[in-house]
Amino acid sequence: MKRKLIGLVAAVAASLVMATGVSAESAEPKYGGTLKYASHNTTSTPGYTPDNSNNASLIFLNTAYESLTYYDESGAIIPRLATEWTTDPEEPSITWTLREGVQFADGTDFNAEAVKVNIEEYQKCSRNETANVASVEVIDDYTVKMILNSWNSSTLESVGFFVYYMSPAALEDVDSLRNSSCGTGAFQVSEFNPGVSVKYTKNENYWQEGKPYLDGVEIYIVDEPTTRASAFQAGEYDIILMNNLTVANDLISSDLYEMERNVSGQGLVSTGLIPNSAEEGPFQDPVVRRAMCYAIDTQALSDAFGYGYLTVLNQWAAPGAPTYDENLNAITYDPDKARELLAQAGYPDGFDTTLTTDAGNKDYFTAAANMLTEVGIRCTVDLVDESAQVNLYQTGTWHGIMGHFASIAPDLGLYMGRHLDTNGAFYAKGIQHPDDHMELLEKIRTAATEEEKIQLEYEMQELIYDADNGSALFGQPLYAQAEPILKYSYVKDDNRSVVHVGTWNVENCWLDK
Repeated sequence: MKRKLIGLVAAVAASLVMATGVSAESAEPKYGGTLKYASHNTTSTPGYTPDNSNNASLIFLNTAYESLTYYDESGAIIPRLATEWTTDPEEPSITWTLREGVQFADGTDFNAEAVKVNIEEYQKCSRNETANVASVEVIDDYTVKMILNSWNSSTLESVGFFVYYMSPAALEDVDSLRNSSCGTGAFQVSEFNPGVSVKYTKNENYWQEGKPYLDGVEIYIVDEPTTRASAFQAGEYDIILMNNLTVANDLISSDLYEMERNVSGQGLVSTGLIPNSAEEGPFQDPVVRRAMCYAIDTQALSDAFGYGYLTVLNQWAAPGAPTYDENLNAITYDPDKARELLAQAGYPDGFDTTLTTDAGNKDYFTAAANMLTEVGIRCTVDLVDESAQVNLYQTGTWHGIMGHFASIAPDLGLYMGRHLDTNGAFYAKGIQHPDDHMELLEKIRTAATEEEKIQLEYEMQELIYDADNGSALFGQPLYAQAEPILKYSYVKDDNRSVVHVGTWNVENCWLDK
């Protein structure tokens, strides 16, 4: 019998319903089997969680580790390892009530002391998500209070979702932990081959009764999209992430596939072009940065390479999000304006630069480079693998322009802050940090009400993306996309990308075969 495949593109989506009209979740879960997943994303360590700071690594973390909070399908924060929490903006503090009866894979209890140890470990690694935590007080075994440096409306989500808890006993040997794992998650690392694969076996000590259903999970790193697609079609993988829309479209266009789209939700990733404004050169000047933005015809690029799956952007939010400013005086394609601004900035004959990207975006960014070259920003395209690109944006050492990949979930204080803050985990070392931007970011983070916060976020959008006076610190936003997830129909209840584009609920996953 020919196996039917299902393609899923969703940041927030209901469970997929097949063409027959039968819910994919209608049957009773079965035990056994190993789920084989492949993507271009990699990790330097599947076990030492503070070293994983981007959405691409979340799939590895969520297989073996868990956080205090999670998201439901509407993007609301819900309990995970914490059962409830209270905030006190006056003190300021967050008090967490922890889930009882949870142990790490090595049998160590998950408790308030474990939370304290992990928060302090993240702070040793200078993780921005925990920077606002002044101290951690153990109230009792299952109550812990985080005293904050100042009230920050983003801190609850920041420490709730982006800290993944490791066994304090395992942290006594970090070098060993880097190549293994010891979390509270449904699976634990059994084999790590850097740049090749991470294999997991069932955590027999998992706290959710009767779960997981699978015996194991294998995550493969296959950088070349066509190779990944061919292996998937040959049945070597059960589920894949496809970062190349040309290859994805060829798969989805087949009668064997269905596709569901949604372009809202937590962790939705945007793609753009970000100039290095921290290094000496033309891009230190905001006039040059705006010229770069005027040179790019984002709609034409998305029409040519997006196959209808991309949402064109002009700011740090997608249409429909509460922080999307419909009245923004945004930059639109105008090559003559680009040339005019270059001349105004002292570059009437243009200049030479580099545009760095990975293979998955080669065609799109090569076309963008040609547009830039036409106005005088002469780009040489430099292709690097993903690990090299991660190193460049974490260290701020890219030259000229680079692909900018950013989560654009509604909370700008958190998600933009991870790039704009001087201690941000992404791109921060490669951009300027003007005083007025930093002051406004702080106001957003300390806003007393949600209404005040959103209004300040509108001001931030204008400060950066205004067509006439914007700083263009993040360059030109291009599009938002939830990368296609393709899977065989026998893969059930994985929830890949549903509540957050970087996660799955692999503890619920089972194979109907």
